[in-house]
Amino acid sequence: MRIVSLPVWGLLAGVLLHGSLWAAPPASEMRIASPWPAQNAIIAMLGYGDNIVGTSNVAKQIPLFRQSLPRIDAVPVVSVNSGQALNPEQIIALGTRLLFVPDSMKVPQLDLLERAGVRVLAFKANSMAALRERVLKTGAALGPDAQEKALAYERYFSRNVARVAERLKDLPPGQRIRVYHSMGNPLTTSGRPSLNQDWMDLAGAANVAETWFGLKKEGAGEVALEQIVAANPQVIVAMNRRDAEEIRTSAQWQGIDAVLRHRVVVNPKGMFWWCRETSEEALQFLWLAKTLYPARFADIDMREETRGFYRDFFGLSLTAAQIDAILNPPA
Repeated sequence: MRIVSLPVWGLLAGVLLHGSLWAAPPASEMRIASPWPAQNAIIAMLGYGDNIVGTSNVAKQIPLFRQSLPRIDAVPVVSVNSGQALNPEQIIALGTRLLFVPDSMKVPQLDLLERAGVRVLAFKANSMAALRERVLKTGAALGPDAQEKALAYERYFSRNVARVAERLKDLPPGQRIRVYHSMGNPLTTSGRPSLNQDWMDLAGAANVAETWFGLKKEGAGEVALEQIVAANPQVIVAMNRRDAEEIRTSAQWQGIDAVLRHRVVVNPKGMFWWCRETSEEALQFLWLAKTLYPARFADIDMREETRGFYRDFFGLSLTAAQIDAILNPPA
């Protein structure tokens, strides 16, 4: 298996933003806004969750995120209109110093935001490399303490890549387990290129949808059930429990190998869904690899991996019930 390495970004005290070197303000003055749900989890991991002054409605609804940051209930939701554009007046009214957005989001009146002292950080998404780079650059933007945590995270991520690669190094391509991933609803999935394809690659999975979208930029969309039936995945990973239940019980899915063999699983969810744009991706491919090839990962205890990750990177001491809820989400 190929181990993907990343250059270490942001080793300067500041970070290059819109062509200029910008030094992070003192932590007490760091007011952060982001309508990007998963970016809120990364900010929290890097130690600046309490500095969030504008957040995402999705982030506010995730149990562990709310438990770890109780004040988030009172934090305003950053408004985004139907055209995926932000309201610059709201960002300024929140006293924002740093605004984190995906590069696909429209940020009107950048000059107005700049004059108001708002720095906009727009990041690429939908790939593992982009995620790892975003964690490192977010750390550089927040300051030395966050940067140190981001570098520790990158080392942990690289270690997990190596651990999985070592156990799968002699797995022939033809013996990779065929996996279908449902995201948002049972018939929505993704192929190459996509973040989902990347974590499947790392976990030794053969994504049945890999070629279904050609070179479409987002590499995702809704497909016909007949296409999934014909691909006959051996394992189905559902992003939500309701989708898993529909797949398990619906008559139309019953002929698929994954359903017949009771190998429809719900993706873990902690501060965010592990399969999406969160730092918890460092656990996602490890979890999937153990799910697909348990004999090769007999020495890996995902409960202890989960406990250690949230302790070391989020400062959380998880209870047994919380670990259960992460690894087997109730919703």
